[in-house]
Amino acid sequence: MKTSGKISLLFLSVLLFIFGTLKAQEVVTPKWQIGAFGGISQYHGDISNKSWTKQFSGETKLSFGFLARHHFNSKHGLGIHFQHSSIYSAKEFKSDGITVFDRKYDGSFNQISLQSFLNFSSFFFGERERKLELYGTLGIGYLFWNGTLSNISTNAIITNNSTASAITKGASFPATIGAQYALTPNLKLMFEASLITALTDEVDFYRDGYQYDILTSAHFGLTYNFGGEVKNKKTSKPSKVGSWEPETPISVIDYEIYNDPPVKQPVKETLPQLQLPAKNEPSNAQTYPPFEFRVQIYAKTSSAAIGQKVYRNVTFEYPVIENRFNGLFRYSTGSFRTYPEAEAYARTLQNRGIFDAFVVAYSNNERISITSEMKSRK
Repeated sequence: MKTSGKISLLFLSVLLFIFGTLKAQEVVTPKWQIGAFGGISQYHGDISNKSWTKQFSGETKLSFGFLARHHFNSKHGLGIHFQHSSIYSAKEFKSDGITVFDRKYDGSFNQISLQSFLNFSSFFFGERERKLELYGTLGIGYLFWNGTLSNISTNAIITNNSTASAITKGASFPATIGAQYALTPNLKLMFEASLITALTDEVDFYRDGYQYDILTSAHFGLTYNFGGEVKNKKTSKPSKVGSWEPETPISVIDYEIYNDPPVKQPVKETLPQLQLPAKNEPSNAQTYPPFEFRVQIYAKTSSAAIGQKVYRNVTFEYPVIENRFNGLFRYSTGSFRTYPEAEAYARTLQNRGIFDAFVVAYSNNERISITSEMKSRK
């Protein structure tokens, strides 16, 4: 198969992966994530024969970029990435370690790419509130590079972008694995490592060995999340047909017919013993069952207006309760006796767009850990 055919097949596979993650998703208003990142980059092409550890001695340069990503749910997303990196590599000898090669490459590249997003933590271990999450991205992109190939000993230029035959752009295949830590419900700190495969052997203006040039990078960054409200069509539930019962009970009077006047019986008048009613002490304390299951829907370091600014288009069947602990405001709803009942309602809220809804337990209005004995209560 020719190289162009391989590239076409690779692009088709990536597109199928990206759009395959979108099927059967509920329509929601955009839940966006924007961010910026910076770090280091290395070049592993024909003008390079050092390991990534040895490249830290003068062949590691700076890299930065930004992203905008749309999340379809808590697992899948699709985003646009832009990255700019400087690259440098020197090769004194060929792979045999004897033959003098005497070439270096100094340049930079820009990449714009479309990348699908998969949250490994939610995908493999279930959807729940986490501080630390692992994720990966895979996509297709386009590279633009600018550089100079020259001799190490003399600095004489061999080839650069101004050369008529120089190729200075081409397709790319970026892949990333990363971790993000929630500083707040909206602000996250991320660390990721990326591998960019340039689908060409012309980045360093030299063809030799592997037919694709490789670029790697590692970044720290900050991202901000916003949006995510549901736009569900309201449908009325079918009314239940049942037996009709009057609001006021109808009393039945039994009439007796006497042929003769009734005989008067002597009446004994007795007075019941006087008893004072029990004194009810007013109580302002709100009572709670030994423990109850609820569904947590939101958490933030400051108070939030649930139903007004947050999830204002979501219908709740139960009141939303606010609990504050260690400077964190937690919002939960519902009161269920058994764990399966609460779990079913959590799934209902997830289907309405509250993707982080999960089951919690409270005793005397204080959050407690859920044990296996509590889950087995009938």
